[in-house]
Amino acid sequence: MSISIVIADDHVLMRQGLIQVLRADQDINVIGECGDGIELINQVIKLSPDVVIMDISMPRMSGLVAIDKLIAQRPESRILVLSMHDELEYVEAMRDAGAAGYVLKETSSDQLIAAIKAVAAGKRVFPTSTDATQAEVSQTKYVNPISVLTRREREVFFLVTAGNTSKKVAELLDMSLKTAENHRSNIYKKLQVNSSAELVRLAGKAGLLE
Repeated sequence: MSISIVIADDHVLMRQGLIQVLRADQDINVIGECGDGIELINQVIKLSPDVVIMDISMPRMSGLVAIDKLIAQRPESRILVLSMHDELEYVEAMRDAGAAGYVLKETSSDQLIAAIKAVAAGKRVFPTSTDATQAEVSQTKYVNPISVLTRREREVFFLVTAGNTSKKVAELLDMSLKTAENHRSNIYKKLQVNSSAELVRLAGKAGLLE
């Protein structure tokens, strides 16, 4: 039985190359592709793939927000993040958000296919660093600053740090302006910041900016 895949990456050449590699494996069937987070959610709901392969940095909706929405709407989704970011903060953030695996774009095709099959089988696949500095950092448990936020607040958090106004946040998340502003106010209180600029600085220090 083949593993059905939906791929999301805003770089067309990267996406096409990935599709070509995966279609060479008889156990994998690419059933959908897209270039942004919103279309990804639409395709996953429509096609119900076994595994979702997605980048973190995507237009219209970041990967972190997309994961939150996917898990909320389809909890059984098995998500494998394929990213250029090897920082611990990104790995931890995506794992906390509900991803089943995280693979670097520099990995070999054989390793990627092995990760896809592992994730499809219900396993979790995350990188382990042998770099001395990274190992030293990882001795201290990384605390994701947005772990205190609700799922909806995390969605607002990433949209605000991406530069969206409360009006635009309300439009993108299909909520009233007042609700968006209330979420924004709660985020500020929980994270102890007083402005969007401070929120962006906090996100930057935590490695959560695109």
